[in-house]
Amino acid sequence: MIPARTRLLVAVSLALALGGCASMHSFTETGSIGVSTSLGESESGYTYVPVDPFPVKSVDGDSCKEGSDGQAAGKRVWKPLLEALPDNAVRMLVEQFDRSGGITYGTSKAGAKGESYRVTVDYINADTINVPVAITRLAHQANGTKHEVDLFSELGPEHDPKRVSYRVQRIDTTAPDPDVDPRAVFNIPVYVGVGLRVSANVTVIGANANISGIGVIGYEAEAERLRGSLVVQTLGINGKAIAAALPIQSELNRTTAQNAIVAVGSIKSLLYAQETITSPRVVGLYLPFPGGKPLVNALISELSKNRADWPRPCTVAATATTDAGVAAN
Repeated sequence: MIPARTRLLVAVSLALALGGCASMHSFTETGSIGVSTSLGESESGYTYVPVDPFPVKSVDGDSCKEGSDGQAAGKRVWKPLLEALPDNAVRMLVEQFDRSGGITYGTSKAGAKGESYRVTVDYINADTINVPVAITRLAHQANGTKHEVDLFSELGPEHDPKRVSYRVQRIDTTAPDPDVDPRAVFNIPVYVGVGLRVSANVTVIGANANISGIGVIGYEAEAERLRGSLVVQTLGINGKAIAAALPIQSELNRTTAQNAIVAVGSIKSLLYAQETITSPRVVGLYLPFPGGKPLVNALISELSKNRADWPRPCTVAATATTDAGVAAN
């Protein structure tokens, strides 16, 4: 059972994120960086990107070896899922869609008339794995030809900045490919776990609108400064009570936004209930550098081809619950 103080802190953080966020953090293909939401993001250049959940492959972690934690030797089993996930986080991302179909990632507090956005707030209970990949950047010239360009350099005048693509290849670090340039290899931080997500797709129809949080967006929609739709979904969480708590709605207004916030709180309170079903999923990733939607799509495509391995921690069988998987010895 998670301590009451921890539950309260996470709930407060979630409410703040759903209600509003005034920070700015944007990445574009040209590499411009706005004000980061955290010192870590400012120093590293990373940005969190939520993804549609897909499964992972649970494998034995280091603690699955007998006597690895100093305890007496004995048969090891995987820890119950929620005990195996060490981190809680509430993260927000705003995707801005331009008229040409391009997407800028970041967080924002105001939108201008005619602009379209997707605002996503995630609560995740997760672990982080690093997946090594080789990334190649391809730029198109005006004559239609394309060739590899440096990942971090500015595009030349002969390139079309709207036609940049990426090739991503997963790397086996135990048997390095001699044809792969080591300078193109990056460790992609991938979030594995369970969680809750609220997202709103909106278009600003007034002179401007505040899009700093889900609750604020509901008020702006009711004031007819924007219009859009709202989605509440679970990430690796299921069960009868969970399904009953999900709101059925499509219109975006103050009431539906408030209902979404209430639903998230209700589902979160059921997370540790015995009847709740949980399954580890990939719920998000971090960009290694500014790259926009083409890079994100290439990463997701490569990561979803074959399930990523998640080293799941173990405990001695005598102290494990009955729903834990048995680890191989």
